[in-house]
Amino acid sequence: MRFLALVAAMFFMFDVAWAQCNVSAAFTGFGFDFGKGENVGIYKRKITEDKSPIFEPGLRFGVEVYASPATSIKAVQTFRYDVMNRISMSSQIMLRFRVFRVYKHSVSLGVGPTAFFRKSWSDIDGYADEDIYHDGATQYKICWLSAELEYNYVLGRDWDASFALTHMHPKGMGFAIGMKYWFTRKSNKCGTCPSFK
Repeated sequence: MRFLALVAAMFFMFDVAWAQCNVSAAFTGFGFDFGKGENVGIYKRKITEDKSPIFEPGLRFGVEVYASPATSIKAVQTFRYDVMNRISMSSQIMLRFRVFRVYKHSVSLGVGPTAFFRKSWSDIDGYADEDIYHDGATQYKICWLSAELEYNYVLGRDWDASFALTHMHPKGMGFAIGMKYWFTRKSNKCGTCPSFK
């Protein structure tokens, strides 16, 4: 009996997930560093002499599966060149809630942990340990509370344009702009605008 219940639950979850799911790709770059800025003097790429704003170009890939019309699980992987011209990455998983939807416009908020990784800066002349990352050949930091605020505009049945405010690195935020492709989704017709469903 338990086995049958498990199989039924799996089929139900698969059916719900297949009802709405998408993949996304976005460019990242411009952001703000809210840390103390101990290493600003040795940054190889910066916009101003101040520690903020910063420019760290990269790509962000996401997969999102809906549990209901307004809630979803999203996994995101980001690759970028940091201010020292070294590869940095972040892996994020979020529980997302749609804040509102009006016609072709929608805003969603995602919350969940993010793991940040970067090639170690410790071999760079003048580097000061910021006491943020755990050291090693690859420095890493896990932030258990992280967020994303995303605006989407429906371009067609399968495509959205998106703009997001993201957790760029442990003590910073950044912006991402890109496209979202829907494998499946429910109708985009407004019905009763505004909608919080």
